[in-house]
Amino acid sequence: MAHTAPADTDVAELVTTCLLGDQQAWVRLVDHFTPLVWTIARSHRLSPADCQDVYQLTWLRAVQHLPQLRERGQVAAWLATTARRECLKHIERSQRLVPVGDSSVFDTCARDAEHPDEQALRRADAGEVLSAFRRLPSRDQELLGVLMADPPPSYDEAGRLLGLPRGSLGPLRQRALGRLRVLLAQPVP
Repeated sequence: MAHTAPADTDVAELVTTCLLGDQQAWVRLVDHFTPLVWTIARSHRLSPADCQDVYQLTWLRAVQHLPQLRERGQVAAWLATTARRECLKHIERSQRLVPVGDSSVFDTCARDAEHPDEQALRRADAGEVLSAFRRLPSRDQELLGVLMADPPPSYDEAGRLLGLPRGSLGPLRQRALGRLRVLLAQPVP
């Protein structure tokens, strides 16, 4: 089942409802943020059993500390940080890190590397975009699909593929992206 990311105000309301003891709200909260927690656990290269431990500990911390969360709409960032900390604690407890060679290599991280929680949040946003993309008219989907290919075709090649004049592709693309922006701003039915 595809879930879309609720707005910060929706998340804040969901967290508040959870704290009032609504079991269904907890189910929705856990269902929505499970991919985030699992992605972070897997990004630390833990075994499936260790990922499950981190997952459970992260949600235990949520139950314990959610009432103290100041910005309830920021629960995704809080869960990401908590999951990352639980992963690091788990790695430290299991003493799986055995540095070999030059320790300075281990002391630095790639400056351009995307942080696991940022990657998970980006993937959640990508799910929203894909959901909105699927609600576009088929002509817009086809046009954007061709123009957003990797590597992108030239406008001449895209025009041939779509059976459209080269000069019309830019304006059609702009209108399709405008419709996509409108769909992203609307709540999912």
